[in-house]
Amino acid sequence: MMRFFIAAAGVLGSWQPCHGILPTSDIRVKVSSASVTGLACRRRNFEMEYAKDVGRRYRHIARMTFTRNPDPRVVAMGLLAMVMMAPVAVLAVPADLAAATFRQECDFNFQARGTLLGWAGATAGQAQLAARGMILVSPGIEDVSQPVYTLSRASATADAQGHFSISVPGRVGRSRDFELQWLVNALPSGTMSLRKRGGTFILSEPEQEFGSAIEDTPPIAIQPQR
Repeated sequence: MMRFFIAAAGVLGSWQPCHGILPTSDIRVKVSSASVTGLACRRRNFEMEYAKDVGRRYRHIARMTFTRNPDPRVVAMGLLAMVMMAPVAVLAVPADLAAATFRQECDFNFQARGTLLGWAGATAGQAQLAARGMILVSPGIEDVSQPVYTLSRASATADAQGHFSISVPGRVGRSRDFELQWLVNALPSGTMSLRKRGGTFILSEPEQEFGSAIEDTPPIAIQPQR
């Protein structure tokens, strides 16, 4: 049902212009091993997270529905979306109260070791590597608003064989994912996701692009150390 709300908000919303494609590095970051240390978890500060999310959706749909020159079709769709969201709005507050005890945030240190690889898997050699970790502060709404993140950064230099070791401070909380963006010689070089699943972290990456000539890297399961 929530997918319908999001879709309705997207139809009511205005389009956003396309942006130019930024240059990317032809060097790929290959992580061979990873660890999570210094794990420290605590209960998150109480907020009406579900209720605020529903409120944001209501406000957006209302703005798109009730304009100076309303389109009857848009008004009908907006009113329908509001009616269908009513049960979610009613349940949002008790859901927040019930979930408060289980909401946590965890700080940790993520360390990755691996190799920088060029075209067809050739060793890239010495290069400057940077990692940018994205920590979710406020979730966005699909087709409506972008999520808000804080960033953590780290850098390292790969040796002549392309081997590297890098350590990045991370956090999970409202999202179980700690997103990692790699940069090689200041150019973007792909992303990875570190997801907390219970007591285990899973490091994974999207499907590799054509030309790497390297088998897809299987997800890495990491048992954290406190």
